[in-house]
Amino acid sequence: MYSYAEVEAIKTNLEWIVNQATVNQPSPSKADQKTLTSLLELIQAYELLLDLINEFGNTIIDKEVAEGLSTTEMFIAKIKSRTHAM
Repeated sequence: MYSYAEVEAIKTNLEWIVNQATVNQPSPSKADQKTLTSLLELIQAYELLLDLINEFGNTIIDKEVAEGLSTTEMFIAKIKSRTHAM
C-alpha cells in the first residue's frame, strides 16, 4: 500500500524530470513537447490522487492504481539511472 508521502515523492520526481528536460533542452522537439505535456498531465493526475488520499485516506489506492504507481516508479528509476541522479 502506498502512503501519501510515497505518492508525493513520485509526483516530485516527475516534476524533477520535467524540470531537467526543460533546463537541458530549452527548445524541445515536437516529440519531446508531446512527452512533456503527457508528463505534466500525469503530474496533475498525481495531484488529484493526493487530494483524494488526503480526503479519504490511502484505502482509495486499489490494485490498478498501485500498479500504475509502481510503473511510474520504474520509469523514474530508469530516467534517473540514465542521468546518474540516483
